[in-house]
Amino acid sequence: MKSPFKYFVVLVTCPLFIATIMENTEGQVLVVPLAGFEETISPETLVPRSDKDNRRGHSDEELEYRIQRRLEISPYRNADITVHVKQGETVLSGYVKDHDSIVEVIEIAYDSGATNVDNQIQLDHPWREINDQKLKEAVEAELYWSPFVNSVPIRVEAQSGTVILSGRVENRGEIVDAVKNAYEAGAKNVRIRLWIDPTLD
Repeated sequence: MKSPFKYFVVLVTCPLFIATIMENTEGQVLVVPLAGFEETISPETLVPRSDKDNRRGHSDEELEYRIQRRLEISPYRNADITVHVKQGETVLSGYVKDHDSIVEVIEIAYDSGATNVDNQIQLDHPWREINDQKLKEAVEAELYWSPFVNSVPIRVEAQSGTVILSGRVENRGEIVDAVKNAYEAGAKNVRIRLWIDPTLD
């Protein structure tokens, strides 16, 4: 029979241990990097970064390396995708099979720490042509009905099938959702000119 004293020790020491961890990490949760990552967990990496902090925290070379590493362990490791970071802007180019793949690669870039993404990825099959005015209206409708995007501060333009999204969003996730909506509306490509405004209601 197990001693009740052992249970008492566990019940008393576990909360103290957890409290010590929380105090030393400023209340942040420790996150273990995905397999294959060569990243060290440090107090700096545990604190959520603002966009300004991201630009200051990673050099162009570091950010490019992080994105490429994530692509290598993603379903797109064999895809023809090129990553280039210059003065904080991430340029994605190459070819993928569908629009969902483009959205997911853009999401990988943002999750890796990118604050600005110039999407030049193309489909490896012909795009179904659509009138620019109809495309603009279709994108605006998709954004309006999306439960994840505030369409009011977003401006939509369409030029030869390429949709340009400009304006403000609340976070990176909203950028990815807006891009996805544009592709679902029939865009050939999506240019991202959105900037993050955390104060946006």
